[in-house]
Amino acid sequence: MSIITSKKILFIPLALFFAVDIFFASSLENQDIKYESNVIFFDIGQGDATMVDAGSNIQILIDGGDGQTILEKLGKYMPILDRKIELLIMTHPDKDHMGGLVEVLKYYEVEQILETGIVCETAICEEWDKLVEEKNIPIKFAEFGQRIKINEIDIKILYPLENLNGQKVKDDNDTSIVLRLETESGSYLLTGDMGFDIEDRLLEKNINVKATTLKVAHHGSKNATSNNFLRAVNPEKAIIPVGKNSYGHPTEELLNRLKNLNIEFFRTDMSGDLVFE
Repeated sequence: MSIITSKKILFIPLALFFAVDIFFASSLENQDIKYESNVIFFDIGQGDATMVDAGSNIQILIDGGDGQTILEKLGKYMPILDRKIELLIMTHPDKDHMGGLVEVLKYYEVEQILETGIVCETAICEEWDKLVEEKNIPIKFAEFGQRIKINEIDIKILYPLENLNGQKVKDDNDTSIVLRLETESGSYLLTGDMGFDIEDRLLEKNINVKATTLKVAHHGSKNATSNNFLRAVNPEKAIIPVGKNSYGHPTEELLNRLKNLNIEFFRTDMSGDLVFE
């Protein structure tokens, strides 16, 4: 696994193999074909956005920050004529995660969406619902056990533990989709904005959260990414998606937990886009 902070894009004219277990499946006669893949943690400001390039011009976008910056990032890392996102995952409906996804819906063709479906009555959610309906985009609601396979990419949904579609919740952070991503270069745990309580639930159920790279939850909040959870994940590297903010993110408490466990960490506000290949 290597990590770079400058632009490096690989385009390969390979036949398409896109098998998504929770949506649809296809087959390819030559199963020996290898695909180049990248995982990119975008410097999106005080927000969260990750793109998985599965090779053969297939992209998965997980959250999109809070505005149009995501369009600049996609323009930088996607082929100029590629205007399609094959899978869009919204971890939870906070503006700093979904605001940019609304912009993506406006300017890109989105084949499929994975979200929780929790009740959200904000203006940004109303705009999201309107665009999804107008464009007739298929939606799947996330729950534990779902699996997505695309080329060399294997994604497992670890949370929520049950289907939350149509439910009203007090704290949407703790409904965040948590996923474990495996690639040829390593494994990644993406945690949305979940806090200590959800971490404890995952550990109590002995769900496999081990990963070589951890996307730190909630931009480095002191109320997420506990010592117990870090020990269970046992990452080599941690990514903190963060920008200028008034919350004190990333907090000293969180940074000290990483340092005490000798986990190398990167901040998008200091390192820019982080590309794993």
